Amino acid sequence: MGNPLALDQYFSHIPQNAFFEALLGGAQRPFDAMRNLTPALEALVAGLKPQGQLPAHRRTAAPEPGLQLRESIYLESDFFDAELKIFVGKGSLLEAGATLKPLTYLEPGVQVRQGAYIRGGFYACRGSVIGHTTEVKNSVFFSHVEAGHFTYVGDSLIGAHSNLGAGTKVSNLEFRSAEQKRDEIFPELNYRLGGQNHPSGLSKFGAVLGDGTEAGCNSVISPMVLLGKDSWVLPNLCLPKGVYPPQSRLFNLEDCRKARL
Repeated sequence: MGNPLALDQYFSHIPQNAFFEALLGGAQRPFDAMRNLTPALEALVAGLKPQGQLPAHRRTAAPEPGLQLRESIYLESDFFDAELKIFVGKGSLLEAGATLKPLTYLEPGVQVRQGAYIRGGFYACRGSVIGHTTEVKNSVFFSHVEAGHFTYVGDSLIGAHSNLGAGTKVSNLEFRSAEQKRDEIFPELNYRLGGQNHPSGLSKFGAVLGDGTEAGCNSVISPMVLLGKDSWVLPNLCLPKGVYPPQSRLFNLEDCRKARL
């Protein structure tokens, strides 16, 4: 299968634009891209000028500024708030009750449904869905990713045409001791490959889910999962950390043990 950490094991449909060049450029391992996410987003919005209006929204106050939608709106033109660094492309749908935090970029044709919470540091490609009461932060949705209902995605890369079933949780932080929590210590995450743990250099990371991932309802993706493209995760399964090849079929923990590289 070649290098199990090569980008082509996860993504066949990488958009050709400056943002993805900055995001993935120099990433020797897929999760290395997370260090590039904030700078890539900052560079993307740096040259934009304020445009468009959201007629039915309110700005939330510091220290947690953002936008809250009071009514649903279909955007007839691009919208950009330069102060909050929030861009929403033409043809997107923002439903009432959705909240958008700073440094958010939504390409044209994205749906943000009722009660969704975009905590910022987020980029969604065309056709993606951030669904009812779904929360996302520090993540990238490639084209046509659907997280339609009750989903959490933190610090992750979700490949094109992936579907996260209702209640899917992509967790981004491992258990910590009482002392670590008291002292606000976030230990470095390791990734597991070849039966050994390897340092990642990251203290928070969710998952890389390759193109075409199907995650069943109420599945839990553990921190530091790298799942190859066209893979399935059965509903209610807790997927352990590790590197999984393309076309993995993960229906129980024994399948996970056998598939993990």
